[in-house]
Amino acid sequence: MMGASPRGCPVAVIGMAGRFPGADDVGQYWRNLLDGVVSVSRTDEGSGRVGDGRFVAAVGKVNGVDQFDADHFRLTPAEAVIMDPQQRVLLEVAAEALDDAGYSGERDVVVGVFVGCGENLYYRDFVAPDEAGGGRLGDVRVTLANEKDFIAPRLAFKLGFTGPAITVQTGCATSLSAVALACSALAAGDCDIALAGGVSLLPPDADGYTYREGGILSADGCCRPFDVGASGAVPGSGAGIVVLRRDDDARVAGDNRRAVIHGWAVNNDGGSRAGFAAPNVDGQQAVIRAALARAGFRPHQVGYIESHGTGTAIGDAVEFEALRRVFTGDGRPPGSMTLGAAKANIGHADAASGLAGLVKAAMAVETGLLPGTARFDTPNPDLDMASTPFTMSARTRDWSGEAPRIAGVSSFGLGGSNAHVVLGQATGVPSEPSTRPRSVLVLSARTGDELRRMRERLADRFESMTSDGPTELVDIAFTLAVGRGRFVKRWAAVVSDTAEAIAKLRAAEETGRYTARPSLAVGGTPAELAELGKRLLAAEPMVRSGLVEITGSSELHGLPTGRAAALTAAVVGRTLQRLGLTFSRVDAPVWVRPVAQWLVGGADPAALAQALDACAGDGEHEHAVARHQPGQVVIGPSFDLAEVLGAAWQAGAAINWATYYADEARHRVSLPAYPFTRRRFWLDRPARTAALSDGPSSGSARRNDGNIVGYVEQVWREVLGVENVPLDVNFSELGGDSIYAVEVGARLSEGLGLKLPVDLPFVAPTVVDSAAFIENTLAKGTRGS
Repeated sequence: MMGASPRGCPVAVIGMAGRFPGADDVGQYWRNLLDGVVSVSRTDEGSGRVGDGRFVAAVGKVNGVDQFDADHFRLTPAEAVIMDPQQRVLLEVAAEALDDAGYSGERDVVVGVFVGCGENLYYRDFVAPDEAGGGRLGDVRVTLANEKDFIAPRLAFKLGFTGPAITVQTGCATSLSAVALACSALAAGDCDIALAGGVSLLPPDADGYTYREGGILSADGCCRPFDVGASGAVPGSGAGIVVLRRDDDARVAGDNRRAVIHGWAVNNDGGSRAGFAAPNVDGQQAVIRAALARAGFRPHQVGYIESHGTGTAIGDAVEFEALRRVFTGDGRPPGSMTLGAAKANIGHADAASGLAGLVKAAMAVETGLLPGTARFDTPNPDLDMASTPFTMSARTRDWSGEAPRIAGVSSFGLGGSNAHVVLGQATGVPSEPSTRPRSVLVLSARTGDELRRMRERLADRFESMTSDGPTELVDIAFTLAVGRGRFVKRWAAVVSDTAEAIAKLRAAEETGRYTARPSLAVGGTPAELAELGKRLLAAEPMVRSGLVEITGSSELHGLPTGRAAALTAAVVGRTLQRLGLTFSRVDAPVWVRPVAQWLVGGADPAALAQALDACAGDGEHEHAVARHQPGQVVIGPSFDLAEVLGAAWQAGAAINWATYYADEARHRVSLPAYPFTRRRFWLDRPARTAALSDGPSSGSARRNDGNIVGYVEQVWREVLGVENVPLDVNFSELGGDSIYAVEVGARLSEGLGLKLPVDLPFVAPTVVDSAAFIENTLAKGTRGS
């Protein structure tokens, strides 16, 4: 008997991303489920008999597993091509999940990661034979790129997570077990945000499997959970990540709460089952009851169960009996609880299957729609479904019943590992309107093409909106500003409504932006600046709070015009500094020059009164400071904070957007993910009869006597897997690390017959430097043994 489950600490799902058969993102996956699309690829190629079984040409594959954006994640081509594609794909999915949650930008929270993966078929069938053929077995680079142990630490390293990074492996229950462990870590305070999920991928050339009677794979290439025609599962693929946060924290932060996980549990069947791979009713029943107990829910409150649903004779019977024991009774009428199984649509995604079910259930509680189970026709009569609360249908329908909507998700692994999660509808918290009349949309990307695609995706997002209210517009602007990474290529636009946003996003790209450090100038008459102050106090929360901070008052009324004007210049200049802007110089007319000097001197509120008192004269007859000079910010009658920040962002300034929005209760919203630029990284499948090469030096760089620079450059290219190595660029800037440095040093030592430092590229960090070091060694006559 399981111990009592602790209560409390609901966990919000604030972001999600995934790639599944027939779907490159969660949105397409959900649409396919609603439309009843079966995304299992079928082909007539290869039909016939294989071994003592029958070949079934059906499999659920994720598109583009051979493609990867190595540059985005700072991986060399040499590392990318030997890396388990499961780790590569999960890197991209994790980044997309952070985008969806609005936490890809700078974070002041501790982030943990809990993930696992399926069998590494790429290493088994491609990398290992290639390494053996080249005489390179035992290479630590290959180990780091392929061992399951490193999948969570790699995400932490590449995405900057400082919380626990735990690789979870429980077979088919891997990804849902990872979610449960992440929830426990959040409840314990081990991290503030957690990413959880899993991945399992088949190679691109996989086209089917061998059916054997009594096995777990389907006889006809169709998965029909709990149906009279069920004969097993279909191999599938998938990758998915959810971003989780304690619900109380998510509410306060204005996160996009897609659903709330109220209960979770993991256990194992132990030794009471018939065999190691056999499921057990008692273990499954216990894990479901434990999750419900932690959630504090009664069984009759649950309206939907996303089952493990493999479609196997034993698996379906055991799972259904466990569900029957938990949910039958308690006054629940027959047909009042819907049962579903995503495996009917996408096949069995192995380590990612639980996450596929969780995403489906989260979308169901969020939207109030229950996708049908593909190909379901007639319940298996051995299950006696009519005597239970459960009903199944191939047709999508509305979720009936009273709110809140509650669902359960099950995932059971070979070896007896069981996981169950109970999640519910997130109650909405309306976003507050903004006093700012216009919003600043900001985007950045690594390349101009990626920036163009970001603009297109965001324009599509605006066009698909069912509401074009100003509140949603400013929430989108907020999410873009605080929730995305910062890259070299920048774009910004100040807009007042969605129509203007779409027009500017679709417009031709602007060029020739000024990028030097700007100067600051104060211009205009005291009357004009005093009027500017009144306008900004009405529209800009930062100006209001800034004025209160340095004067204790939020009003300019009652002050002499000159003092109100000087105070306006002071608070606006200080606001720009608080937002991260730095200026090459600050110019001002004589009457307000003490304020300019106050800004240059650090803008200490304690010294402001003295600066204001030193402002002399009415300034009405002084010449205004020159305006509209390139790279100059002018605090004058036409000053617009949004326009200034947009221009500064596009020019490359590090704007502190969190400070800009600190005085508003804004919400993060789901927005399109970063558009990766992928290239193919995949080894050829080796022929079975391929002969071994003639040793470790086969195909490697050979010394060209008299051209040490060329030889060093060639070795660098081969080890790093790049086409071109600039002779004066640092090794680390090309993506080289200590492991690659050792490989370079070893190859050069062997090829030249010298005893060189094992980390030569760190001792002499450019090709020219390394070549000079080698020439010097040759001159000294230092040879290897």
